[in-house]
Amino acid sequence: MFRAISKITIASSLVCGALSAPVSAAPPDDCQRAVDDVSASGRAIYDTAFEAQIMQYLNAANTQLSQKQNAQAMIELKTYEQELTAGIKAGKVAEKDGAGLKERLDRAMKCVSSLK
Repeated sequence: MFRAISKITIASSLVCGALSAPVSAAPPDDCQRAVDDVSASGRAIYDTAFEAQIMQYLNAANTQLSQKQNAQAMIELKTYEQELTAGIKAGKVAEKDGAGLKERLDRAMKCVSSLK
């Protein structure tokens, strides 16, 4: 029994290590696609007024990425994250939908932060 527990512990440690490993540098196009994924997913969720308010940050992030201004793109993504969190708290976005968007946003932010 101890052996089985040890194997499970080792396996879970390996999985956690793999998930927490630093992201290797991604091509800028991959990061733009990740931001586009957040954008497309969000459009299906937001109401029109909230969409107009929040999408400007994703559009600006993509523009900054195309101009190779990665730090500014990250600022736009963080602002989007703050607005999304406020929208969830205000009931403009369902918590479940918001959680899915935050996962996509996290992937996009990790991608952008990996750019040199």
